[in-house]
Amino acid sequence: MSTQLAHMLAYVSTEPDWGVFAYPALWFGVFLAAIFIESVTTDLVAIWFAPGAFVSLILAFLEVDFTIQLVVFVVCAVLCLVLTKTVFKKFFRLHNKIEKTNADAMAGKLALVEEDIDNVTAKGVVKINGQLWTARMEDPAQKPLKGEWVEIVRVEGAKLICKPKA
Repeated sequence: MSTQLAHMLAYVSTEPDWGVFAYPALWFGVFLAAIFIESVTTDLVAIWFAPGAFVSLILAFLEVDFTIQLVVFVVCAVLCLVLTKTVFKKFFRLHNKIEKTNADAMAGKLALVEEDIDNVTAKGVVKINGQLWTARMEDPAQKPLKGEWVEIVRVEGAKLICKPKA
């Protein structure tokens, strides 16, 4: 009886064989790390590692050779990276037109000169969309007078850079 008890205690006291779970644990850890890193960042920096780790996790449970798991992980990660950066980016740009807003939307529009524009004396005001803006001319030699129309070229700080109406 004591021999059987000794064998049972020896069997219970031995450490479990982690060899079966080593690779699945590794891929599960990589999967969780990729998801965690992606959740705490604002850009796509690690998301493409998650599908590769997930596929490799399945292969690890099927006891496929580690080299194959590693190759599959790398191929999946690179494929996801390429798809994210090219195909999906083009798709979203095609279906989600970027609208210019605020100051960017003013370029190319016409504004009415409310106060003579003179770059030398740093004077000039135009009115656009019911708002008054400080204005300067793109060509300092041009000096439009009150009541004339100018075209907005760009916005620099709080000033509109203009040119004569085309």
